[in-house]
Amino acid sequence: MNENKKLDICYSLISKNNILVLATQGNDGVHTSLMAYASSSDCREIYMVSSRNSRKCENISPFPQVSLLIDDRDHKIRDRRHEIKALTIKGIYLPVEDKAEEKNILNHISESVPQIAAAFSGPENMVIRIKAESFQLLDGPENSFSYYLESNVK
Repeated sequence: MNENKKLDICYSLISKNNILVLATQGNDGVHTSLMAYASSSDCREIYMVSSRNSRKCENISPFPQVSLLIDDRDHKIRDRRHEIKALTIKGIYLPVEDKAEEKNILNHISESVPQIAAAFSGPENMVIRIKAESFQLLDGPENSFSYYLESNVK
């Protein structure tokens, strides 16, 4: 399978899902969170929303490097485990400073994951924007593919 096909699988996993695991680093160690998300149209930015007082939000300001895990294990665990694809995204937290941009991102998240829109609409919440730096795709138990986005422009 060529590099473009593998990248298409990465982009498909990002665009067709809306749940991921976010891993952050803090003074007391690593913290993981199951998060709803939306992505930019080019799948190079991932958007989440959380309480400003959450551990993940406290971690990402001083330690902006994060890891995200998106997979397609639904309905494959029992009989088709060998077909599971898992994408690890290494990325960096980029604060959203512009209020208009923040509103656009919140609208996008609300459209992508309407179930959480009401829960995260107040001023006590913040947008978590992650700029993807690299992808590592695991396609089944043995096939791995890595791609560094910073040095490769789509």
